[in-house]
Amino acid sequence: MQINRLFETVYILLNKKNVTAKELADHFEVSIRTVYRDIEALMFAGIPVYSSRGKNGGIKLLEDYVLDKSIISKSEQNDILYALQSLKAANYPEIGETLSKLNTIFNKSSVDWIEVDFSGYNEVQKKIFENIKNAILNRKVVNFEYYNSNGIKSKRSAEPLKLWFKIKAWYLYAFCRKNSEMRTFKITRIKNLQVTEEIFERLVEKIPLKNEYSETETVKVIFEADKSQAYRIYDEFSQENIKKKENGNFEVVTENVENEWLYGYLLSFGENIKIFEPLRIKNILSEKIEKMKSNYK
Repeated sequence: MQINRLFETVYILLNKKNVTAKELADHFEVSIRTVYRDIEALMFAGIPVYSSRGKNGGIKLLEDYVLDKSIISKSEQNDILYALQSLKAANYPEIGETLSKLNTIFNKSSVDWIEVDFSGYNEVQKKIFENIKNAILNRKVVNFEYYNSNGIKSKRSAEPLKLWFKIKAWYLYAFCRKNSEMRTFKITRIKNLQVTEEIFERLVEKIPLKNEYSETETVKVIFEADKSQAYRIYDEFSQENIKKKENGNFEVVTENVENEWLYGYLLSFGENIKIFEPLRIKNILSEKIEKMKSNYK
């Protein structure tokens, strides 16, 4: 399309300052006559472009010219650049070229204000993340194996809609064809993902994002954690769920789905936790501790 070619022509002139008609013709794979027609179109649009002859001749922009940005405020320019910077940090390296072009157009230098460290992911998980991203952008159905919090494996076919970061983890938000409903899947539990050639039409609406247990009944748990566990308590619970006691320990009130994950989580505090409620969970943990002790006899 001509509009894209005109935009890129201005971008080239902003960067190279001086190019020949032949160079532009070769770059765009068009005739030299088409290049001069494009230059005329830019001149009519108010872009101060001109051509000169001689040894250093060529097509140029007036010195110190920057693309008119009056329709976008400085604040809006920064918002656009910061948004693109965050996308680049979130494993979208192809955004870098677009970011570079807009920095040139807005006459700004790039500020690396955000960085996301994916070092916790192995190469297989990184590939899964990348494939999910591409499936979302190309609207392709994905098939995969999924392990729930109880370690039960199931095969899923889903229409991927969003990558969602929540509570220190990445999730896939998708329409699950197995359950015929919107679900979230933790990326680290997705295995053997395959992107199919099937295109889906479903659009994302403003649907409240819920976790994969949103339809499951939760249980209120009240416990006291030793003051030595402050780093975990403040990292893993909201301030309104924490009450600091006179002895320096923490009383925590939280709601969770009752399953093996919850039991394992509470046991991970070792001797630094005391369960108050519910009594049922307290008894279950006591039984598990006795079984653990028997393993070391």
